[in-house]
Amino acid sequence: MEVAAAVNTLLHYFDALRGAEDDDSCLRLQAGEISGHFRGLALKSVFQPLFSSHSGLPVAHEALLRAADCQGQPLLPCEAFSFPCDAQEMLFLDRLCRVVHAGNFVRQAPPGDLFLNIEGRHLLAASNHGQTFESLLKVCGLTPERIVLEILEARIDDLGRLQEAVSGYRSRGYRVAIDDFGCAHSNFDRLWQLSPDIVKLDRSLMVQAEANSRARRVLPKLVEIIHELGATVVCEGIENRTQHQLAVDAGADWLQGYFYARPAAALWRAPAQAATASHAFSLDPEWALP
Repeated sequence: MEVAAAVNTLLHYFDALRGAEDDDSCLRLQAGEISGHFRGLALKSVFQPLFSSHSGLPVAHEALLRAADCQGQPLLPCEAFSFPCDAQEMLFLDRLCRVVHAGNFVRQAPPGDLFLNIEGRHLLAASNHGQTFESLLKVCGLTPERIVLEILEARIDDLGRLQEAVSGYRSRGYRVAIDDFGCAHSNFDRLWQLSPDIVKLDRSLMVQAEANSRARRVLPKLVEIIHELGATVVCEGIENRTQHQLAVDAGADWLQGYFYARPAAALWRAPAQAATASHAFSLDPEWALP
C-alpha cells in the first residue's frame, strides 16, 4: 500500500476511535514524513540503531518520540504523555505514537526489526493485547514478528496484569524486551516470571562498570544469568570506547548508544569506509563519537 493510502486508512481508524468532531487531523504526511497530532502536540519519530556485537551490523532500530507543543517548544516524552485526561486518551496517544513510528520506519524499506516503547498505563488499560495494533501494523506493511515491544517493568506494580499483557503480545508473535534493567526496582524475580525475549541493561550499569572494578567483575555474571534465561542482552547508553569494550567483553549480544549513532529521522546507513571492514561499525574517530 502506498504511504498516502496507508495514512488515510489509519486516519479513519483514529478519527473513529477518538470520536472527534473537529477538523484537526491526527495524522499528517508531509515531504514523505508521517507526523501525529494530539491536543496541540506534534509527534515525530527518530530512530537509533542497535548493533550486533559479533558482526557489527545493525540488527534493529529503536523508535524514539520527539514531541513539541503548539508553540513548537520541545517536550520530553514523559511530558507529552501527561496530556491525556483518562485511560482511553492514554491508549489513543500510545497507539498513535507507535503507528507514527511504524509508518516512518517501513517507508524507508529497512532490514531488521523495530523496537517500540509501550506506555505502562496502556498495558493496564488495553485488552486483547496486540490484536488491534497487529491490524494497524498490517496497514503499514509490518508484521508482529518484526516488532519488539519495550516495557519498563519497574514502573508497573500489578505483576499479574503485566504477565497477562506479555503473554498476550508474545502469543501474537511480538517479542518483548524489558527496558532499563538494573535501575530503580528492577529485580530478577520479574525476569523469571516474565521470561522476556530481550533484556536491555540500564546505562547506569555501564557507567558503574567503567568506574568501579567490582561492578566490572559483576557485569559478565549478570549477562550470563540473563543468557541462562534464554534472553538476548542489550547494553544501551554506550558513550565511549571503554564502555564499548566492557560490553563486548561481558558477552552482550547487541550494543546501542551515542558512541555508534545518535537518534535521527533517517535510518542508520553504514559509512563508506565501513563497507569493506570486518565490522560495519568502525571505531574510526571520524564518525564514531570519542
